[in-house]
Amino acid sequence: MPSSPLALEAQNPPTAAPAPKKPAATVHHQPNFNSERVRADALYTAGKFVEALPLYEDLCRQDPANALFAERHGAGIIAKAGSVDDPKQKQAIIAEGIKELERAESLGDTSLRVQDVLGTYAMVPTSLVAAEPAGGFPLTVGYTYEGSPQAQPLVKRGEFAFAQNDLPTALENSIAAAVADPTWYSAALLAGATSYRMGDIKDACTWFARAVAIDPDFHAAYRTWGNALMTAGDTEGARVKYEQAVAAEPYSKSAFVGLQQWATLTHNSLVHPQVVRPDFTAPDGKLAIDPPLTTETGDGHSSWLIYQQRRVAYGARSASQATMEGSTSDTGDFKFTPTGYVHTLAEEVDALTAILTDVKQKLASGAVTQEKLEPGLKNLLALQKDNMLEPFILLSFNDAGLRHGYPEYRAAHRDQVVAYIDRYLIGPPIPPPAHQPHAQVHR
Repeated sequence: MPSSPLALEAQNPPTAAPAPKKPAATVHHQPNFNSERVRADALYTAGKFVEALPLYEDLCRQDPANALFAERHGAGIIAKAGSVDDPKQKQAIIAEGIKELERAESLGDTSLRVQDVLGTYAMVPTSLVAAEPAGGFPLTVGYTYEGSPQAQPLVKRGEFAFAQNDLPTALENSIAAAVADPTWYSAALLAGATSYRMGDIKDACTWFARAVAIDPDFHAAYRTWGNALMTAGDTEGARVKYEQAVAAEPYSKSAFVGLQQWATLTHNSLVHPQVVRPDFTAPDGKLAIDPPLTTETGDGHSSWLIYQQRRVAYGARSASQATMEGSTSDTGDFKFTPTGYVHTLAEEVDALTAILTDVKQKLASGAVTQEKLEPGLKNLLALQKDNMLEPFILLSFNDAGLRHGYPEYRAAHRDQVVAYIDRYLIGPPIPPPAHQPHAQVHR
């Protein structure tokens, strides 16, 4: 499991608005409610999550349907885990914190910081065993490596100091840990997060770069690096780091948090190229043909029959593969090996190339016109011309098989994915709201 500084830093990215409050049917505010709320907010915004914990515990008791109280209560519980030595007790405390964040979500908390922490703590070996048949990633070294015996107590002390907002002590111990074990992602990440919170942007970025060098496939350092650059006013540099976070782990909600908040703070939209891909079924390997696909009406829609036939020839039984058959090795690395059909990128590219070839022929003959051409097919033609079909498929059509193949594609085409995110996921600017008091970057 990622070390607790990752979860703590997740409470402090750029943010555009506080978590929503879902009104309770009945509340029991005591005379100390308002003063306690003010004290809790002051401690929390100062980064003193553990000190604020008993206050939010009482506030949740007095107002159990307040989503913001539940969010901050959960964050404090997770921060508290950093001071616990016993691994089982620590895991139990983290599980309690996650349960409270899930309660906040159920109360209507849609904040990115809750999505971030919940997404991060889903990336653990026990969850991975269940997720890999559905295309979950194998955990990389940033997730799995727990540091050398010399570095572990240093990071532990650093985490505890970080949770108490004792930043000089946190920095001293995290740097000592990174020196003792230069291969430990969590030590470099903690040093960067602490430097960032102390306002030393230059050193923070240096440490984040070290963490990325240790594990370029873990989103956390990219994202916090982006936060630091945003604080320094370098919005374009921050955008690149946020895009790299998405390219590292595009199927993680946590990886998108930075880019989503960048879009809010810079008044940009996030979009996806829209392509409506008709579903199909092929029981026993025989395509069940949808009658509308047998007649061309001038918009190119019937060409999807070519696509479906090509997919079925590969072994597909529907447009999207929910799970893969296979097994996980018992060697401790949780490596999942498919044993049956896998929906691959090569298959999808071949099928889409076939449909676009058919569409081009119809356009040339006049059977289909540009004016009537289906918008999704127009988008696919543009993506093909721009050599962006592959990243589009992996991000927009992703299913179990495509997600399973993404790490191999990422190893050779990371820059292509970043370029796709930059050119196709970031949409046109949007007018800023008349009043936006919460648009700021927190350390």
